[in-house]
Amino acid sequence: MKSPIRITIIALALFTIQGCGLQFWYNRIAWLSTWYADDYVTLSSAQEERIETLVEKHAYWHRTTQLPRYNQFIEDVTVDLRNRTVADNYDSYGDRLLNFYYTILDKVLDDTVIELAQLTDEQVDELMQNINASADKQSEEYLERTAEERLEDSVEGAIDSYDEWFDDLTDKQEALITEMAQRIQPTGELRFKYLKQWREAFSLALKERQSESGQQALRSLLRNPRQLQSPELIQTSDANDLVRKEFQLQLFDTLSDEQIEHFIDFLNDYRGDFRELIQDAD
Repeated sequence: MKSPIRITIIALALFTIQGCGLQFWYNRIAWLSTWYADDYVTLSSAQEERIETLVEKHAYWHRTTQLPRYNQFIEDVTVDLRNRTVADNYDSYGDRLLNFYYTILDKVLDDTVIELAQLTDEQVDELMQNINASADKQSEEYLERTAEERLEDSVEGAIDSYDEWFDDLTDKQEALITEMAQRIQPTGELRFKYLKQWREAFSLALKERQSESGQQALRSLLRNPRQLQSPELIQTSDANDLVRKEFQLQLFDTLSDEQIEHFIDFLNDYRGDFRELIQDAD
């Protein structure tokens, strides 16, 4: 489920997009934001102008304060790759990436809640109908596939991703990736239940969006959606993270020098884009 918070942060997270064209899309984030929002709710001209102005403001902040942090992160990972000390700092990578996300979220959260508070009743109804329809479609598509089909897709997707990063995977490396995917416990049904609860809570908060308590509820749901996850989902997700860590560290131990350099080149493509975006902000 794509939450409404992404109306104003979709383009600010563009650094996660793989492939060329990052600068092209980053420089068009204001337009992208209103275009994306229109998928969920029909905005007035005034609302579109406000969102574009907000996104441009936050994009400048992101370009000048956050992109340098991402480049430093890539540099630190590069050092660990070449020194083969990834295992020493593995946990810190996740912490830093999570911090990047929450830094963006905290920056845009108040503006997002203000915009949500100004939606009309008709817009709220349209927004929730579209969010629920999108979620129902995703759930149906997931449940239509058998567990075997979902596992096959997971294995193929994982191998494709790692092959893009490291190039020319060996049979041993593909076997590790396959075993990792097989060890990951499915969370789809648990996640869909959690997201349904989140949408229900979000809908209730929107009904009180113009009150202080309603806005506090919106901030809480957007800042910490995991609060509605079941203990089973949290436990399973945490266990899956440990499986990924175990196998990814094994995989890194098998990488040749050429594969490491290929991955560094992959990361450095982002560093180049980030540098140019930072320079363009001056």
